Amino acid sequence: MTELKPNAEQNTPQANGVNPSSQIASTIDASRNPNKRLEKQTSALENIALHLGIAKCNSDHVDNRMFFTTLIVLVLVFLASVAGFFTMWFTTVYDDRLLEQLKLTQHSPAADWWEKPPVNPLLKVHVFNYTNVEDFFDKKTNKLKVVDLGPYVYTETAEKVNVVYNGDGTITYKEKRSYQFLANQSSGMQYDEIVVPNVPMLTAASKYYDRSFFQKTILKTALAGVSAKPFKKLKLNSFLWGYQDELLNLASKLSFDSEVSFEKFGILMTRNGTSPETFTIYTGENDLKQLLVIKELDGKPALDMWSTDECNRVDGTDGSQFPPHLMDKRQTLYVFIKSLCRKFPLRYEKEVTLFDGIPAWRYKAPLDVFAHPSINVDNQCFCHLDSASCPKSGVLNATLCSYEAPIFASFPHFYTGDRELLETVEGLNPQQDKHETFADIHPRLAFPIDGASRFQINVQVKKTISDLEPFDDDHILPVIWIEVVPGHISEELRELIYYSSFGVNNLQFWLKYGSLLICATTFALLAMTCYFRGRKQSNGQLEKGEQQQQYPQEQNMKLNAMNNIAP
Repeated sequence: MTELKPNAEQNTPQANGVNPSSQIASTIDASRNPNKRLEKQTSALENIALHLGIAKCNSDHVDNRMFFTTLIVLVLVFLASVAGFFTMWFTTVYDDRLLEQLKLTQHSPAADWWEKPPVNPLLKVHVFNYTNVEDFFDKKTNKLKVVDLGPYVYTETAEKVNVVYNGDGTITYKEKRSYQFLANQSSGMQYDEIVVPNVPMLTAASKYYDRSFFQKTILKTALAGVSAKPFKKLKLNSFLWGYQDELLNLASKLSFDSEVSFEKFGILMTRNGTSPETFTIYTGENDLKQLLVIKELDGKPALDMWSTDECNRVDGTDGSQFPPHLMDKRQTLYVFIKSLCRKFPLRYEKEVTLFDGIPAWRYKAPLDVFAHPSINVDNQCFCHLDSASCPKSGVLNATLCSYEAPIFASFPHFYTGDRELLETVEGLNPQQDKHETFADIHPRLAFPIDGASRFQINVQVKKTISDLEPFDDDHILPVIWIEVVPGHISEELRELIYYSSFGVNNLQFWLKYGSLLICATTFALLAMTCYFRGRKQSNGQLEKGEQQQQYPQEQNMKLNAMNNIAP
């Protein structure tokens, strides 16, 4: 039998290409970590930490330096994000920095735009043309009939003149307006003939209502001398902007009425040209909450016209802008209307969307703003004597504000007024969408970008002389109603509105939620850094202990391994 001998080359470790040293190391490593063959799966958190260098370690020196560098950077970013988060979420610093640009500092863009507004409003005039005057005085009918003519449209150019920066956070100025007729937008021509109440004559009759019989006789003689009648046929342009009136001319020459200081009359004459009043307003430099609020009128903080200090107080703005802090849906905005000599309230109604999707808040005049004191007790102060002397609900007695002319203000077509006002004249048709007053105001910049200011001028008839016999005493006749709406908005202003609506809001959104995200992220990274640092230190201590326990075993394993591979 042949003896089988082992092949020395095959059984020799060197022949198999196995290094004894590596085999020993493998054996020792296997004994030290028997599960090494199983690949350990790292978590998503560990992967993030590794990519950020938080769990990466080359040496103790490098690891410590990286740890403290990372920790300092994260702490600084975290503190900065916390400051940004608090600023954007719990303060008004962002809005205040933007609104600082609205202050009327001398030579600033805001002041330049205020002095010469980049918007040209449209003045739309509706005239009540009386069509049955002869029949009324011949007693063929007991009710006057009117036709609403118009609108006659004018573009308004306004500017502030005699501007003085007082150095104490106020500005003193006068207003100057001029008007240009727009035939292509009008429903009629400016030289149309109309039949309207003779306001100078009715004013004279009203002033002499309580005078003696002898004085009334003089008045009647004077009226007959200039052929003055209760109604007058005029060109529209003359009636609005001024015409020579014989009665006023006579009164001026004969000192018939010492209060008469002009010879021409026009229902809108005082609106055209430079205003006689001098306004003083706050610039917002000392307090942005008072921006454009009227401080004084003709150097006085209050009027001497109404029965209470609150109603006499000069307050509100001219309506071109409001203090931004008042843009709160619970706050009432006030406009001081000089032709009514009173502040006028506007209250929030709803949110609307205007051109290019720009958001705005709609404010409306309250329905009871001209109501009788029995309905709105706040209007008691606008009665000259007591509630009995107040006009019917829906009109305001503006006589003291109209050179003693018996002018009464209301909404167009006596909208919201007493039913009796409609029954005295035929042809009126009040409608909310056509006759209400409202303003669509930018919620951040606090100035109107759309809306309509609508008011009607009426004259009261006092039966002083026989020529006025067909009328009821205190009969109120509608004369005209006007509507002021924003005209063309310049491209520069449109861009500002658009940027303030979207660009600034988007930036604010990203700053608010960006600071929140960075704050949360850096906090998580700080926690992760501390976690992996603590785990590394724990693992280091554990490995050191295991090495100390396994050292004798490793020595024995080395000896056994050497014996096994020995020939």
